[in-house]
Amino acid sequence: MFSYHSQQTSAFDISVPFDITDCVTLDDGPLIEFPPIAQRSIPNLPCSSSSRVEVEKEKAGENHRIAFRTRSEVDIMDDGYKWRKYGKKTVKNSPNPRNYYRCSTDGCSVKKRVERARDDPSYVITTYEGTHNHTSPSVVYYTAQDDDSGRFFVSGCQDLPQSS
Repeated sequence: MFSYHSQQTSAFDISVPFDITDCVTLDDGPLIEFPPIAQRSIPNLPCSSSSRVEVEKEKAGENHRIAFRTRSEVDIMDDGYKWRKYGKKTVKNSPNPRNYYRCSTDGCSVKKRVERARDDPSYVITTYEGTHNHTSPSVVYYTAQDDDSGRFFVSGCQDLPQSS
């Protein structure tokens, strides 16, 4: 049912290479690449308001889902984003509950669901819905250390002091 990557560690391990076969997309149709949101317009089609909302969500990329199945002892693994839990429910035919999270960055509508696999509870299935409209708050692109002061600087956030 799922194509998955089996990670033996319980925390995020950057030494394990990621391959596109390590995930599964849950969209039903063919893969369609949309132009950036600023270049698109939503047509004024005669339709019900609920249909229009679905069209708007699809065009905004909110219906794109991807799931990962990972062997882990902990339910929540650090993926680099900050999440706010907004729900929990029992799932039919499963002894494990499903937890619901939203990205805590203002204006970002990405959601994720986390649950243990029914057939093997040593696996956690994490499903992401939507696309983040911001970078990960934990991403550091480049750091440098000033020889004189010993201070560290992050590229793009602060300029290195001029040497005299």
